[in-house]
Amino acid sequence: MIELKAISKNYTHNKQTFHALSDVHLSIQDGEILGILGYSGAGKSTLVRIINGLIEPTHGTVTIDGYVLDMQKQKAIDRMRHSIGMIFQHFNLVHAMTVYDNIKLPLDIAKYPSDKETRILELLDLVGLTDKKNMYPKSLSGGERQRVGIARALANHPKVLLCDEATSALDQKTSNDILNLLKIIHEKTKVTIVFITHQIEVVKALCDRVVVMDGGRIVEDTPIKELFVNPKSEVSKSLLQAFKYETTEPHVYELVYNHKNSDDTILSDCIKQFHIDVNIKYAKTLELKSETIGFLYVQFFGKQTDEAIAYLRAHQVEVNPYAI
Repeated sequence: MIELKAISKNYTHNKQTFHALSDVHLSIQDGEILGILGYSGAGKSTLVRIINGLIEPTHGTVTIDGYVLDMQKQKAIDRMRHSIGMIFQHFNLVHAMTVYDNIKLPLDIAKYPSDKETRILELLDLVGLTDKKNMYPKSLSGGERQRVGIARALANHPKVLLCDEATSALDQKTSNDILNLLKIIHEKTKVTIVFITHQIEVVKALCDRVVVMDGGRIVEDTPIKELFVNPKSEVSKSLLQAFKYETTEPHVYELVYNHKNSDDTILSDCIKQFHIDVNIKYAKTLELKSETIGFLYVQFFGKQTDEAIAYLRAHQVEVNPYAI
């Protein structure tokens, strides 16, 4: 487990102090896929660089597997880094090296104790690049380069995989392919994945839990479903704007179904029982990592509207008064 307590990071320039992070508390559980979401400048990348020991916090402590990270002890830092893999936005490959040698590089640095050849071939097979092992990065597509970056990050069997905007330089199809590959890797290895991104589509497809950052602070920490169903912070609501139905009409409600009740006749039974009129305005579904959520936007009219809403909620349909 990774635990950050009261983390702050300040930078001073020309006697002006910039607070990149302020009083951040965060626990990352073993084996989870955590998304750290926010706009540019929110503090996401600073946070991930503190987690992997690239920069030292101004205040606070980082604890990994029960050990407090001490930036003054270089051997401890180096040992910790071997247990954390890093995937970068722009791949960071060595262009003078082949795919094989790029993956071999971290094994050489860490003095990998087992057969390197076997490990490299395992990784090439895992990321689907066995036939590209002798090619150079300039000959690869963006998606293939990122697959090399993933293989390199996994070389030393890390416990944690940090992904810093790892799909933002890719087109949508290639991005989806990389996310699917990360899900397969997680299923096979149970590695903890921390994905830093400004793309709401990424956390929707990949993550179990989301931390939303703004101005160097965590403003929301929530399961992925709750982020889409009931966002708390203004930043979250802004990031979710593209997924929302926009209306200023009165009497509109948002009905939220999960995969367990999506095929039921709950709404039609409700209409019959309480003699209400329902005007359906808009419907959509969202595919999350492990479930599908349905959203239905309706207007209710009738004397028993309150009773109808209570009925829906009793049948596990979330009902939210809706206005944007």
